[in-house]
Order: sequence, then C-alpha cells, then structure tokens
Amino acid sequence: MFPVTATRQKIACPICAGATACHDRTLHRFRHGYAWHIGVLWIELCLPRQRCKSCGFTFSFDYGLGLVRSSTASFRREITNRCHGRSIADVAREYGLPYTTVERWFYTYAPDQLVEETAKHICVDEFALRKGHNYATSVLNAETGRILAIVPHRDQAAIEAVLKKVTGQIRTVISDFAPAMAGAIQAVYPAAIHVLDRFHLIQFFTDAQQRRRRYLGEAKKHHKSRFIDRCLARKPEQLTAEERDFVQEWHLEDNHTKHIYQALNHIRYVLKATTMTQAKKRLKDWLKRYQFHTCSVVAKIAKTVLAREEAMINTIYLPFSNGIMEGTNNKIKLIKRRGFGYQNDAHLFLRLRLETGH
Repeated sequence: MFPVTATRQKIACPICAGATACHDRTLHRFRHGYAWHIGVLWIELCLPRQRCKSCGFTFSFDYGLGLVRSSTASFRREITNRCHGRSIADVAREYGLPYTTVERWFYTYAPDQLVEETAKHICVDEFALRKGHNYATSVLNAETGRILAIVPHRDQAAIEAVLKKVTGQIRTVISDFAPAMAGAIQAVYPAAIHVLDRFHLIQFFTDAQQRRRRYLGEAKKHHKSRFIDRCLARKPEQLTAEERDFVQEWHLEDNHTKHIYQALNHIRYVLKATTMTQAKKRLKDWLKRYQFHTCSVVAKIAKTVLAREEAMINTIYLPFSNGIMEGTNNKIKLIKRRGFGYQNDAHLFLRLRLETGH
C-alpha cells in the first residue's frame, strides 16, 4: 500500500469550465500495479468532491488516473496485456479477480491495441466457427502473418466485403480453388495476380486416394487404411524399399489407385518448374494427358485446374503459397479450444486479430 498525496491545484468544471470549490474529501484505495513475489500494488488517495460555483455541478476529481471503483486505468490496461496468449479465466485466477471483471476490462481496452497495417500480398481463406454450420472469412498479410480483417459467412458477398477492408496496393492474392474466391478477387482486385494454394491441389489427390481405398475396404485387411493413405500420399523417394513394394502391390490390385498416384506425382513434377515458360509447358503436357483420362476422378481434377489455368501458372513459378494461412487456421482452432467456444463472434474476431502476427 502506497499513500499518495496530491498537490493543491485549481480544478475546472467539466461542464462549463468554471471555478469549483472543494466541499468534501474521501480516502480511497485503488489497484495500480502488480509486482512478482509481492502481489497487487495499491495506492491510497484522497479524492476531492468538487462543486461548480457557476452551474452547481458536483463531481469527484480523479487526477487523470481513470479511477473506476477500486482500480486505475493503468492497472486495467496491464491486466488486459496479460491476457494476450492466455485465457481470461487463467489471468483472473492468477490475480485474484472476478472472471467477469477481467473479461469486461479486456474487451474494453483490447480494441485500442489493434495494429492497422497496409499490405501488398494477402491470403484469403475461410475457417469454421462451428464446423458444418457457421463459417467466417479472414484476410491475412502474407508477409507479416497478421490477420487484417474478418467477416462472418463465406459466400462471394462476404469475401468481397472482407477484401474491401484491406488497405494498401494489393499485388498478389493467394486463395484456394473455391469459385466464390476467384469471383470476389476478380471483382475487388482485377489487376492483382491470383495465386492458388498448392496444399489444396495436392489435397484433391490425397482425398481421392482415401475415398478409393475406403471404398475397397482396406481397413479389413492386414494393413490399416491410415498406413495405406500415408504411403500413397508421400513422394516415392521418401518411401522405404518395403513400402515401395506395398505401393506396387496396391497398384496391381486397383487401376484407379494407380492412376491417381501417377497423376499426383506428375503434378508434383509440374510444380517444380522455376520459370513461366517451363510452367506453361509442363502444365500443358499434364492437362493433355489427364483432361480426358479414363479415371473420372483425375479427369475432374484436371478440368478444375483447366478452369483456372492462368492462376495455376502463377502458382507454379511464383514463390507464394497459402501455408501461412493454414498455420493461422490451426492457431484459430487452438484459440477456440482454449476459450471453450465463443458465444460472441465479435469477441472471437478481436482475440484472433490480437494474437496473430507475433
């Protein structure tokens, strides 16, 4: 406890700025800071009760400390800073404060700590608020990893709305293969370079492999389906000699598995191109081979790539990817799990913007 004595000063009326007179003084204690191994630091201060000589307005003067009940603005902001990267309940337990009090302080002062920044290269993707029911769309700075804007829903109107919130001269936009993404990017940033995410392209093939193996009922055989999926999804040079023998055996059993595996490794070869000319040639050869393939799954993936051929060429030779966005989506899942869910989406969006980009 630190007793504080304020110097005498002329206090003006906050209404009419006229002269005031002190008619009462009351001693109060306020939380003002925190020190390790000591605990909360309190200050003891006499607050004058002033009355305006002109308009008669009566008020308590707080000397600019932002006094509310038993805490100063400095203490409340410090507790808000301690909530970064931690749950509000954990902070409330550590400092011996009611949970609802810490929560109110956090959502009062945290918006002032948001950093508004301009961007040149952005990633746009969706994430689940409640999987299978509610989704939101976010835009992330591809250079700093900070979320720039979030809006609920994932339709084209929502994507356009979140893109318009981003400031700066946007040169590159990275997204997945969703048609709504392409339409919104073309509408908001027609001059920007559209880059597709390689992860989602590879995922088309790995998902097709998993569906095919489950259709064949591999889980009932000696090897578990997870082991089969892992072998078929990895690059051939990463497999052991024994695993290569298994892969060849599975290819002999089912031609569809063989075609999907070959198309997957061929597209990996295409993605290794380093120049635009090389990227165009390799992609053209891949499309020529698989566009009308007998395996319907491979042909469908080829038609999806053909519909976005220009963006696909940009994806091959440019160094951008949506990997940083996928990592942020994993962080979003952890934040939701740590908070045991959020009833207020605005509070979740605030927390996400504060805890990304560090």
